[in-house]
Amino acid sequence: MDDSTPGTTRPSGGTHVTGRRTRLRPGLEARYETVHARIPEPVFEALRACGVVSWRIWRDGRSLFHCIETERGYDAMVERIVALGPIDPEWDATIAALLEQDEEADALLPAVWTMDRTRQYAGAAGTGPAAPA
Repeated sequence: MDDSTPGTTRPSGGTHVTGRRTRLRPGLEARYETVHARIPEPVFEALRACGVVSWRIWRDGRSLFHCIETERGYDAMVERIVALGPIDPEWDATIAALLEQDEEADALLPAVWTMDRTRQYAGAAGTGPAAPA
């Protein structure tokens, strides 16, 4: 199991949840939403096969916020995707053209607080109960 990914929490369900932020190039917000309304089926199937349980994306202006739930952790999922090799190079090129490519445009987000049905957790590891207010 991979609990080392920065920003990954492990709620009681046994999966790993990672927050990620990416940034769109100026003026491409509407185009991104159109293009990303549905991803190609081979990409979808590869993500599932590599351990993605769910992946949600929200947009605020040019910032995209991803909530990625995986079976074995974000790093393990990425390793498995990379090992598969190119799945849909046209899709990769389309998305790359929409996103900024500098270091600060793509970051894993540190976890601050997590809640599940029975408990709450503090920090990136999500291992201890949050301190009382």
